[in-house]
Amino acid sequence: MKKLIVAGLMLASVCASAQNYFGVTGGYNLSTLKMEELTGDPYGVKTEHSPRSGFNAGIAYEHRFTGSDKGNLFIGANVLYSLEGYHYKTTIPTGSDIKLKSSSAPVEYEDNVDIKNLKVPVSFGYNFKLSDNFGLAPKVFGILESQLDVDHNETNPVFDFAFGAGVNLNIGERLSIGLGYDWNPETDFEPTVVYGNAHANVTYYFFSK
Repeated sequence: MKKLIVAGLMLASVCASAQNYFGVTGGYNLSTLKMEELTGDPYGVKTEHSPRSGFNAGIAYEHRFTGSDKGNLFIGANVLYSLEGYHYKTTIPTGSDIKLKSSSAPVEYEDNVDIKNLKVPVSFGYNFKLSDNFGLAPKVFGILESQLDVDHNETNPVFDFAFGAGVNLNIGERLSIGLGYDWNPETDFEPTVVYGNAHANVTYYFFSK
């Protein structure tokens, strides 16, 4: 019992001396979709996916634990509006039974897909202090996300989960430049579909306590 009390007092002391930072964040997305190719497709239909640019913006929070002159642990959470998507090109070969046009040449269809997400990434990492004004902070994160432009049902649930990793370059106490990549494998589909999103963010913390 005494050990639990001591551990509780130590945790309370750490949290009391830690700092909470609140700010805004925004950045660039480069997202795409990857799909495993079906083997033995009787129609010979081929679909290629390529990346599409987007953006994200929202509010940011970071809890910085008391560390040493070498660095400190941190936990962060953001609430983001994120525009993502991909470009696809489908080719239906000559002689296919599902060909929609009567022509001797293959038929090609291509278009852009935009995906509007509300995302809540929660990150955990360690800030290595390079100097008094610079720090390098690798991190891992999990993401709770919801698509804003679809009808939610059993096949499109309200919430989905993704995970990722990245690194922040901290400049001073309030400015951070981050790079990261998150992915969401959809194993319920056949073939397996994986959504990926690379992002670069600038975060400014204007308030702390």
